Amino acid sequence: MKRNPHEVQQLVRHYEQQLAKAPAPLWMEATDLLDVLDHFEQQNAYFESEQCMRLALRLHPDNPEVVIRRAYRLKNEGRLAEAEEVVRALPEQDTLDVRFFLAEIALSRLEFDRAEQLFNEGLKGEREIDAQLLAEDGEMPMGVSDLLLEVGELFLDYGSIARAQKFLKQIAADAPEHQRAQMLLAECAFQLGDTDTALRQLETLLDENPYYLDAWLMVADVSNEAKDFAKCSEAANFALAIEPHNEKALRFKAVAALGQEHYEEVLTVYEDYRTLYPNDYTMALSAGEILLNQGKFDAAREVLVRSNQMCPNENPDKARILSDIATTYAAQGNMSKAYDTLLGCCSLGSNYEEVLLQAVQMALHYRHLPFVVRALTHYLEVYTLTAGTRLRIARMLCESNLFGEVGAVWEQLLKVTESGTTLAAPYLAYAARRLMRVREYHFWLAYALYEDPTTTQQIFRQIYPNAALSDYLTQARLEFPEAHT
Repeated sequence: MKRNPHEVQQLVRHYEQQLAKAPAPLWMEATDLLDVLDHFEQQNAYFESEQCMRLALRLHPDNPEVVIRRAYRLKNEGRLAEAEEVVRALPEQDTLDVRFFLAEIALSRLEFDRAEQLFNEGLKGEREIDAQLLAEDGEMPMGVSDLLLEVGELFLDYGSIARAQKFLKQIAADAPEHQRAQMLLAECAFQLGDTDTALRQLETLLDENPYYLDAWLMVADVSNEAKDFAKCSEAANFALAIEPHNEKALRFKAVAALGQEHYEEVLTVYEDYRTLYPNDYTMALSAGEILLNQGKFDAAREVLVRSNQMCPNENPDKARILSDIATTYAAQGNMSKAYDTLLGCCSLGSNYEEVLLQAVQMALHYRHLPFVVRALTHYLEVYTLTAGTRLRIARMLCESNLFGEVGAVWEQLLKVTESGTTLAAPYLAYAARRLMRVREYHFWLAYALYEDPTTTQQIFRQIYPNAALSDYLTQARLEFPEAHT
């Protein structure tokens, strides 16, 4: 029988007191040690839980429950072969625990038929035990609803939706697990893309119990995925009425406001959220980007810096946050500070070449032309141009309408030395025309028409609006005849 939290706390205190009396011998029943182990695992206390597991194995080396628990710990550490070997060594192989463990091993190998067979064998054995108890003692059997729920959750976790539904639908309406089963069936429908069915099942649950917090949260989740932001917001508000500080509900409320473009509401939710969950970076990132888009650069930077402090270095969002912070500096005219901030991406795995080009793109957007010239000059001194980087730089400069101001850069771009197709040809042709380098213009236009006619037409349609693509080169020679004299 499952102990209540108070009993577990007393048991843990007893365990710790006995352990502190070393070298006096410690003895505890296997079931007590496993409950203590549960407590430590729930607290993510790895050292304490491992110590407890070793003690249980030393005191009760042949206890099947202790051995099975050790096998699950090995499995959770990714040591599947060792875990399976431990279970296979048990003398009794037809028990529920063994069958369910081996079924989970089969699931991890995506052997769904084998897993289902093992689960069914375990369930059959439990049903036979229940029937025997009823026949011999008239004792009301406990049933297998809890096991059906466990099996359904496992199949759902491994993506076998149809099998999950099969087991969950076997749970009777009067079973304690029925409500949870209906939630999981709604999750099954949601994962299959049937949002209408998922919402109908959730609404039925809420008709029976309007204070079912998890159901309101799932309604918010499903509605958000369906882009029904009004319904998402409504569900989040009901969830917050039940639990005012619920983290998920606050998130969905912010997401719904963002979807409805109610930006001030997002910022209001953020202020509540950061007070309750000061170590979560995600809401700060969303709020910072909203302020950034609104042109409130000082406020955006303050929020984004907070998000950066809380975001782990290994998280992909870290580079995004640094880029946002750099943007606030660039928008306010401080490109040097923006560049220094972007350099932080190098410690996250981005190479310096990519960071430099990202800084150039940012400087072009905010028209920091001296920085563009210095950065590109430095780039061309350090790196050898490839077809891809030549294209990237040429396109950036053309889209920013920069030609004579960066003439030295174009001088390098027009001198193509790499083998293979010159991807930048349409942009080189356009730049040569703007720079009045007629011979190069004719050459690159002819090359571009052959290699990339689509991009060439997109660029030169404004120059030769009444000419067919095949006539562009003729038009160019008529426009600048001196190249052929």
